[in-house]
Amino acid sequence: MAIYPYLTFNGNCKEAMRFYQSCFGGELRFTYLGEAPFGRDLPDEMKQLIVQASLESEHIRLFASDLGNEEGLYAGNSVSLLISMAGNAHLKFVFDKLSRKGEVTGPLSPAFQKGQWATLTDKYAIQWIFEVI
Repeated sequence: MAIYPYLTFNGNCKEAMRFYQSCFGGELRFTYLGEAPFGRDLPDEMKQLIVQASLESEHIRLFASDLGNEEGLYAGNSVSLLISMAGNAHLKFVFDKLSRKGEVTGPLSPAFQKGQWATLTDKYAIQWIFEVI
């Protein structure tokens, strides 16, 4: 299991992540909303939004996106913690414990598999993103 910072931006993810790359070095990758299967049907300005950016080096792993939740971006929801795990059983255990007295914002699906995400806000208002690697 690994836990990484996950930042959310309001349309300036690429600019911010390039800045962080200039500070920390590392390999920077972007996945655009327009690359998603439904992306070709979106307006051009939406196609340029970043679904996920990753900056990785021997010293840092930082993830980010332009896509926030339905309430929009506000102080307190611009940073989440990304939990990346290899196994479903342990992920479910951690997800269930963190969600107690919190709010599940994107539930685990019955067949939570690689490439799927689940999200929650714990009882201390910390946002968590789960992925299976």
